[in-house]
Amino acid sequence: MFVIGTAGHVDHGKSSLVRALTGIDPDRLPEEKQREMTIDLGFAWLTLDNGQEVGIVDVPGHERFIKNMIAGAGAVNAVLFVVAADDGWMPQSQEHLDILELLQIKHSIIVLTKIDLVQRDWLNLVRQDIRRKVKNTFLESSQLIEISATQGIGIEELKQEISAMLGRMALPKDAGKPRLFIDRIFTMAGRGTVVTGTLTDGKLQTNQEVEILPQQLKSRIREIQTHKKSLNQARPGNRVALNLSGLEKQALQRGDVIVTPNQDQAVSLLYIDLRLLPQIQWSLKRPVLLQVMLGSAEVLGAAILLDRKELLPGENGLVELRLKEPLVPRLGDRVILRLPGPQMTIGGGPMLDWSASTKTPDRDFLIQLLQNRRNLQLPDLIITELEKHGFIKPSDLLKSSHFSKAEIQLEVEKLLTAQKIQRQGEFVCHSLTVNRLKEGLLKQLEDFHREFPYNPGLKVQELASRLKTDPGVLQIMVEVLEREKLIAEKQGYLALSSHQPRLTGALQKKLETVLRTWDSSPFSPPSRKELVIQDSDYDLVITYLIQNGELLELRDGLLFRTADLKAVEVKVRDLILQKGQVSVSDVRETLATSRKYAVPILEKLDQLGITKRKGDYRVLNER
Repeated sequence: MFVIGTAGHVDHGKSSLVRALTGIDPDRLPEEKQREMTIDLGFAWLTLDNGQEVGIVDVPGHERFIKNMIAGAGAVNAVLFVVAADDGWMPQSQEHLDILELLQIKHSIIVLTKIDLVQRDWLNLVRQDIRRKVKNTFLESSQLIEISATQGIGIEELKQEISAMLGRMALPKDAGKPRLFIDRIFTMAGRGTVVTGTLTDGKLQTNQEVEILPQQLKSRIREIQTHKKSLNQARPGNRVALNLSGLEKQALQRGDVIVTPNQDQAVSLLYIDLRLLPQIQWSLKRPVLLQVMLGSAEVLGAAILLDRKELLPGENGLVELRLKEPLVPRLGDRVILRLPGPQMTIGGGPMLDWSASTKTPDRDFLIQLLQNRRNLQLPDLIITELEKHGFIKPSDLLKSSHFSKAEIQLEVEKLLTAQKIQRQGEFVCHSLTVNRLKEGLLKQLEDFHREFPYNPGLKVQELASRLKTDPGVLQIMVEVLEREKLIAEKQGYLALSSHQPRLTGALQKKLETVLRTWDSSPFSPPSRKELVIQDSDYDLVITYLIQNGELLELRDGLLFRTADLKAVEVKVRDLILQKGQVSVSDVRETLATSRKYAVPILEKLDQLGITKRKGDYRVLNER
């Protein structure tokens, strides 16, 4: 199904045209009927001679309601651009055309209304003026149909042209990522909350769980209707009404977005390729507060130029938008910007990136990334996404985009074949990112060894923290470097392969002194605290011996030589084999030590899985 929007100046007959085409009055508000002027969005539908149903969104033409016009035009596939024969081209005709150009609407029909009110000579002049006004725009090649809604002139011809136009259009894309910007909310007796909007990018079905952003609300679809008919499933391009369970009308507002859970996110920092309209008398120099419009959503945001000092009318520039309230974007979405006072559309452009953080990344890197994304081609988006994030699981790549998983996977395989990206474990990554991470990892270890030559190395978690990298990603890099024999892992510590932990000078002499402590009473050893009281440097020496596997630290800081504990294990095992079970007293007597040491020894053997406790006794742990 396709959705067509109307556009044009106030009182040029858009709503009358919709009534003549469909038999449905799109003006639903009492004040609209009083003023005979559309204030908010109106909705209707048309069944063509070939049986095809077409949704129609009727938008207001008055300058005060441009934001409602943008809310309606954001999700249409084509437009009926309306100009009244008696008025001709007017200010909102131009502003609507500018907005449609910024939204990149491609398909259109120009509808010249109220032809019964003027003479043919005047009508020809208006036609010529329209053609001059639309030159070099998407309307330039559009058919121009003359109609009178009140007399029915040209209505059938217009329907035929609508049918022909739709026949030239590709069906709305199904990317498997349904999204619906809410444009209307109401309640129905016995049913509860109902929202309407145009469905894009994927299907929705009854009983499906959905998420409403930015509030992060969860709901389930009770019922789907399109054009007052119930459906089990809605397809991309459908104008739909969704009956949502468990939500009050007050919890929702126009501009909220319905998506599948964990598909999209609400963010407050956007980056767009802004084009200022050529005819405006305004330029962007310093940060300025603007109305930011996306789909049916509207928020305030500060616009900050990134790649130049001033953006002049008719120029393009990279702009950061710092939003007062979050929006829910997808790559390539078209954003419209307006001055809040005096209200005026100044420009717009495609979404190139965004951030969930409010902290701006490295400026030079950001500008280069955005420049590389300007054409919004999938290979460039994949490569820049990997440059930004480093390592990404293919299933998470470009989730919030208009590309399907199949399209992304196909392009990933092409880039892998061309060796422009790499696969590392379950991740894909950019080759430059791999090299940068390798260099960073090796340098971290080199610097650490230089500063702490006695330390065996760094744990993966600590190294990941230093490199600001996901531990899972770092582990993949560790495996790569281990295969290349550049690093080695020993007892959970990562080190350069060439690194040999060592103590030098006075510390080496203190190590020898500490080790002699166990010679006279190996099973009644000192604690760390007792040794450090004698000399604070002993703390470093003890840590060195533990990390190198020469000492073990038991409960209460008791220190055992590793070799002594192995000897204890043999003695206790032999004793249990002889007696069947042993008590703390048995071990104390066998080792000629005290209970203070016997209990921690047995606890350590339990921990190592050598023994296990059975009441007041220990038995061998039969593994």
